[in-house]
Amino acid sequence: MPPAVWLQIVPTSQGTFTIKGGHDIDAGWMNQVRRNNTNVKIVPRLIFEQWSISHLTKVTTSQSELLHVVQTILDFLSDEKFDGVVLELWRQFMGKEKANLHRLIIAISEGLSEKNMETLLVIPPGFRPFPELFDKFDFEKLHPHVHRFIMMTYDHHHATGKPGAIGPMDWALRNVLLLMEHNDNDKHRHKLMLGLNFYGVDFTNRGQAKPIISHEYIQLLKATKPSQLSWHLKASEHSFEYRDEDGMHIVFYPTLKAIQRRIEAATNFRIGLAIWEIGQGLDYFYDLF
Repeated sequence: MPPAVWLQIVPTSQGTFTIKGGHDIDAGWMNQVRRNNTNVKIVPRLIFEQWSISHLTKVTTSQSELLHVVQTILDFLSDEKFDGVVLELWRQFMGKEKANLHRLIIAISEGLSEKNMETLLVIPPGFRPFPELFDKFDFEKLHPHVHRFIMMTYDHHHATGKPGAIGPMDWALRNVLLLMEHNDNDKHRHKLMLGLNFYGVDFTNRGQAKPIISHEYIQLLKATKPSQLSWHLKASEHSFEYRDEDGMHIVFYPTLKAIQRRIEAATNFRIGLAIWEIGQGLDYFYDLF
């Protein structure tokens, strides 16, 4: 289920809402993917850009406004022949206005379901050091309506402010357990997808953190020729160190062993995986799937 493009639903000066980003849709690519696999579903990510709490309140307290937003999304997805949508809105409201968020997400999901489209929701991690913005009660409220929950179990270093593993596996799985420990949530764990980064990060001892993708990683290996990779047991990630004019660096980047551990964990936990993102990893990563 690849997300084909980033779209934005934005408020207009006329008080309505419109979807932008359609110029980036590659219909030829979509057709080719579907020819190669007739079971694949293609869904775009939809960002609620320029939305404030007042926009959210206005939409969710007026049935006509809510129907307008749902119809705007549904018409666009139908016209572009998408199979659903990935909603990206939870984190921007920082855990506020949950009742209104629930109302909006459920309305969108119900509208899409009538057209046999699926709704996926991106959710932030909630286990420390991250704040618990999306919790087990939110999962309980939404799992009857949302087809998949994509948990952003990467960028762990953003919360710690220190060099380290990007998506430590022990921490990632604690996030899963945090949502499951309530009523019958565990029966719906198959709807949860663990975020799996295919990018890496080059940390300096000056506090800088530069994201790197496949070709940059290969260039670093050729330039620095590290003697070995270090395995971090709890995090289940590899790293190596090198020195240049800026001082010491430590680089974390996915490896086959790290990815295989996450595939095994997802299988054991009966959950899915969501790769962030296709094209950032090495070609042979896909041999594991």
